[in-house]
Amino acid sequence: MDEFPCSDTLNEQRPIEEIIRWWNVPYVDELTYEESGEIGVCVLDGATWDGPRLISEHATFDEAVAAANFYVNHSDIWRRFKEPYQPLAKVDHLIDMSSFIHGKLAKMDEQQLFDYMFHWLPNGESAKQPVRELSLVE
Repeated sequence: MDEFPCSDTLNEQRPIEEIIRWWNVPYVDELTYEESGEIGVCVLDGATWDGPRLISEHATFDEAVAAANFYVNHSDIWRRFKEPYQPLAKVDHLIDMSSFIHGKLAKMDEQQLFDYMFHWLPNGESAKQPVRELSLVE
């Protein structure tokens, strides 16, 4: 279960344990090097519907770790692996499109849009189980 979240899996079909473990946790993925020649920083945060998204790419592992730390330190929702899971996702940038997303004419507020788009996220109580320590970003 310590593997990074895989691509090509609908986020709402992921095991609850995987979501609790990896949701909003930026991580260094050295496998991106095989495709691009650079080391990627990725995060499973709902910005893509079927897996983690690539945030940035870096020439060295140390640069990638520094970038992941920067992202966590400057985000109000991203977290370190060992920090508690919270069912959070950024949706404010979608408010103007919410009538198209929901299929109705009225715009939703931020909470309504979050509830509609991320109804499948486990609640915070689901995360009360202990999580083994595994951290590439300290």
